[in-house]
Amino acid sequence: MSNNSASYPTISTQWAGMHGEGMQLELSCDISGEKHYFASFVADPADESLALELTVCGRPVRIAVAQLESLIAAAKKDVHSEAWYDKQLPSGNNS
Repeated sequence: MSNNSASYPTISTQWAGMHGEGMQLELSCDISGEKHYFASFVADPADESLALELTVCGRPVRIAVAQLESLIAAAKKDVHSEAWYDKQLPSGNNS
């Protein structure tokens, strides 16, 4: 899935102490002059494990930070742009 028009806004953080939710670290960015919250880091009440909570189709989805770290490590190793792959191919010059 590629989106060449994706932006790289500055991410802002804000600590939020929510009654019954503990302390969360909220992530937001500014788009067209408007602040948008898009994710929070939260702790599981059972074992204090950390998760990144996103909203998908109007529902909260949590990804364990340990799993996220593993996914980031895999991405750093194996995710490349189409331009990178183009540079890996032989030039086609059979002279």
